[in-house]
Amino acid sequence: MKRIALYILILVSLVGCVQYDEELWINRDGSGKARVRIVHRSQYDNPEEILQKSSMPGIHLINYDIKRKGGDVYYTIYFKFSNIEAFNNINDKLGNADFWGKITLNKGRGRNITFKRRISLGSLEGDDDFEDLLRTQYTKHPTWKYKLHVPWKIISANALSENVDEKSRIISWSYDTGFMWNKTQYMTVEMRKSFPWFVLALGFVGLILMTIMVVWLVKIAKRSHLLDWLHHDEQTTK
Repeated sequence: MKRIALYILILVSLVGCVQYDEELWINRDGSGKARVRIVHRSQYDNPEEILQKSSMPGIHLINYDIKRKGGDVYYTIYFKFSNIEAFNNINDKLGNADFWGKITLNKGRGRNITFKRRISLGSLEGDDDFEDLLRTQYTKHPTWKYKLHVPWKIISANALSENVDEKSRIISWSYDTGFMWNKTQYMTVEMRKSFPWFVLALGFVGLILMTIMVVWLVKIAKRSHLLDWLHHDEQTTK
């Protein structure tokens, strides 16, 4: 009975959410912006949910648009976030279709940075019979698409090679939910910060200025001692 209820819950969740499409920009300080497009099969639109999420700490709504086409509602939301934690907090995970997931940004050795995002679908505990049943009952599977813009050099990513643009620093993933039943997927990117040449140049300039100042002070001190000696010599001569 418990597994049947779980099956119904997942099926209803997927029937509601038809498609998820996201483009995410991350800045060096962990802030960023996102453009999200959700196609939801429903007779009613829900702008209240958007306004509620936009009032959360660290979330700044830029604009949003809601359109209806047939039995689907198209939501396009564009917002900024102050940090990764604020972005993650938007996810209330009200169902088994966790397309929002959770992002982590971790510092590695040297100048390396690791991006990881976890998404998941369902919790069937490996029951193949129910997985097969879900596949047969719901044949038109939603697609979850993600495009990520990063501020650092890309070293590696678990996306397809044609979906990794190292020059523009863009990585894309696409998931057919028909192959995600009872699975967790990870999006990972290994990056490296560029060498801080600007900071090094500032330090070099600062060192030169300090050297000039020390030399100048030494010269002033020597001149002062010379004047004192000349004055003392004049007094002695008199």
